[in-house]
Amino acid sequence: MEHLDCDILVLGSGGAGLRAAITACEAGFSVAVISRGNPGKFTCTAYSAGVMAGSANRNQCQEHLERTLLAGRGLNDPDLADILTAETPLRLQELMDWGIQAEFQNGWLYAKGRPPFKGDAIIRCLLNKSRALGVHFKGHLLVTDLLVDEGTLGILALDQTSGKWIAFTANAVILATGGAAALYQRHDNPTHMLGDGYRLALEAGAVLQDMEFVQFYPLCLAEPGFPPLVIPPKLADLGRLTNSAGEEIHEKYDILERPAGEKARDRLSQAMMREIHHENQGVWLDLREVSEAGWRIDPFSAGMKDLLGGRYGAVDRPIRIAPAAHRVMGGVKSDAWGATGVAGLLAAGEVTGGLHGANRSGRNALSDILVFGARAGLAAANHVRDTSSKNPLTMAKRLEAHCRKWEYGSVDGVSVLAQLRQAMWENGGIIRNADGLSIALNTLHQLVDESSRSAVPVSGSNLIRSIECRSALRVAGWILEAALQRCESRGSHFREDFPQSDDAQWLGHLQVHQGSARNDVWRFER
Repeated sequence: MEHLDCDILVLGSGGAGLRAAITACEAGFSVAVISRGNPGKFTCTAYSAGVMAGSANRNQCQEHLERTLLAGRGLNDPDLADILTAETPLRLQELMDWGIQAEFQNGWLYAKGRPPFKGDAIIRCLLNKSRALGVHFKGHLLVTDLLVDEGTLGILALDQTSGKWIAFTANAVILATGGAAALYQRHDNPTHMLGDGYRLALEAGAVLQDMEFVQFYPLCLAEPGFPPLVIPPKLADLGRLTNSAGEEIHEKYDILERPAGEKARDRLSQAMMREIHHENQGVWLDLREVSEAGWRIDPFSAGMKDLLGGRYGAVDRPIRIAPAAHRVMGGVKSDAWGATGVAGLLAAGEVTGGLHGANRSGRNALSDILVFGARAGLAAANHVRDTSSKNPLTMAKRLEAHCRKWEYGSVDGVSVLAQLRQAMWENGGIIRNADGLSIALNTLHQLVDESSRSAVPVSGSNLIRSIECRSALRVAGWILEAALQRCESRGSHFREDFPQSDDAQWLGHLQVHQGSARNDVWRFER
């Protein structure tokens, strides 16, 4: 087995991972970044619209904090929210200093690039900086195991191109693997965003929290044969949002906040889901009367006319839209420096939980990864500086033994994932209730049992799909179980059988960790 050793290993080459690698490398340590695809590609950062919240203006900074806390519905970690709003201007100015193609406007930084994936400009900027510093990159790897032992952390990964296993060892590991929105049938994430980092962290001894809180972006294209393109919220507000009967969605559900797709994501998604799945109605966005000035209302909208209007026909007819899974607010419990409670294991970005509470304020995702990516990189460097012990050869042998547990699996991984995604979408998504969540959990358990009974030796693409399925089923189980336990509605978590928030009982965090028998142990922490 190939064995690679470094001081600091970063899992994930999106914005959080790259920003962490930069800080760690600047501290003078050897840093390696590993990723599922080519470095920086097929990440949520690259897929994003490239809009970052943050301003050095004191009034706008205070507004930023208030928006963040309001969206979180009482579950934000206030210290993390303070850090986000205080440090984001510094991180955004760094991007400008490093040559990103972007512009400031009204308290936001808008990356310039080819729509709809303007976030690729952020990735290019961070990749250039990382490579100039000497960060080492290795792509096309599927990480399966994370082990911790006496000052050494080990990662086992499958090379998806050669089919060979690789052992990585380091003094510190930074998890920046993103979220799990691709567990749902409709999502706007890269398809491999199945929550691998959550499983790796929990099995290494970390705690997960707030897994029930999954954000759905309401304004996504739902035209047959087209991807779920995110439609800018300000642009959408200039059009008419109606059901098939011509009823105005905002008026029907008393959604007054504007832009609704930014400030009322949870309620607008719930309203649209009711129309589509309860009322059997289509939901349509009519942009035909939007003026030329309207199409340029902000830089996010300005690049969309050719795409929405030309390719998808939005200047000639109403377009069908529907919500899509967008982001997970829960994740690894970590402090202001990304420390997880497991020595040498740091986390940053969407894989963490705590900053956003019950829902994420629009345009905070990219600010989050920059601020807390930089902090995790510094914390990892400090940990390595203070840690002298390391036994990479012993760890590599332990990792080699772990290959065997993945050798048997299901050859029907594509079908298993499709069934899981359908169950999550129909009963574990935007509108939840006890019966539906129980049905989804039963489906999940059946998929686990069927996959176990049909296990055979697997290799190649079957091995990759089998590993993905086994991990995805675990992560989906935590989301569903947390959603079933939280008997209230709050932020992105809506229970139609418990439609009100209940601060007396539920102003706190559902957490799960692995017990001594490798079982899931749940607790509620206020």
